[in-house]
Amino acid sequence: MKERVPIVNWSGDYEETCLQLARHLGASKIRRKLFDTIYGRVSKSRSRKQLSVAAGLKATDGQQAQNELDHLYRYGLIHRVDNDGKVDDGSRYLYCKDSNVRAHRSSIVKYADKPGLAKKVPTKRRPAARTILVKTITRSALKKQRKLDVLYSTANPDSASPLRVDVEMRQVQEEVRRSKLRDNIALHYRPAANLKSIQDGLNDLSPGIVHFSGHGNYSGIAVDHAKVKPPSGKIVSFDLLAKAIKAVDNPPHVVVLNACHSTGAKSAFLPPAKALVLMGDSISDFAATAFAAQFYAAIASGQSLQAAFDQGVVAVATVSLAEEKTPQLLVAKGVNPRKLLLT
Repeated sequence: MKERVPIVNWSGDYEETCLQLARHLGASKIRRKLFDTIYGRVSKSRSRKQLSVAAGLKATDGQQAQNELDHLYRYGLIHRVDNDGKVDDGSRYLYCKDSNVRAHRSSIVKYADKPGLAKKVPTKRRPAARTILVKTITRSALKKQRKLDVLYSTANPDSASPLRVDVEMRQVQEEVRRSKLRDNIALHYRPAANLKSIQDGLNDLSPGIVHFSGHGNYSGIAVDHAKVKPPSGKIVSFDLLAKAIKAVDNPPHVVVLNACHSTGAKSAFLPPAKALVLMGDSISDFAATAFAAQFYAAIASGQSLQAAFDQGVVAVATVSLAEEKTPQLLVAKGVNPRKLLLT
């Protein structure tokens, strides 16, 4: 019968998952030595015998080492694959890193070392008690707030590497809908976007934020052909996109390029924009969606641009700690992002 392996939900239960794995990691010396060896510099899969030698275990510890490796695998702390002749030492299995555990290893080890600290960490099942101060907001006060139009363009032309930009947009809409300044921000969704649709949006809306979500590289963004046939796209260079954004009387205050490697744009948009939000590396769907949803939740709550960006980074770290440093914020000379309010 096939052995059952637990399903780990990193995106939905980050804290609880770390605590659970920390409990299973425990304080066993041999288990810890094997765990540390697997998550060391060597990236290839290794057998129990190879790991025992690398961890400095005694020959008499062979059976206990096997038991501990079985334990680590059973509770999702490592991966296990069939040997298939890759290592010629008679071993049935080889053991290697789990990418999510590697990304969150420091938290798992910290909670395993300090059980008292682990008990204080709030989770979905054990939320922290909070005192919430409620401030009354009148209708007249809301009317005095700034009105913000967001041109939210998305493109998904690569059928070989599809993106869930539709889910991203839905989550952003939901966050804005439940914000206190929801009547002061309008999201203008433009799917299957190309350069022409972005120009039309600039002319029609004079948006305060121009946002693009989709594929990108160091030279530009991938736009759609916007035709009723299988999707296909082309790269619009950052220089050309910047020219289009500059070619209006009322350019946007902020440009957000939620696409891989969009730091290729750097300061091409500054000025006329006051600020530019970019991605310094490739970014996963989970992280891109988390960033966008929390960024606009903060904007729609009257937070400054810097606060909204910082909240987006926290959201990224929650779902993918390895991508925490991917979002970047650039501002024009003389602009203080902590004083830049958009709603």
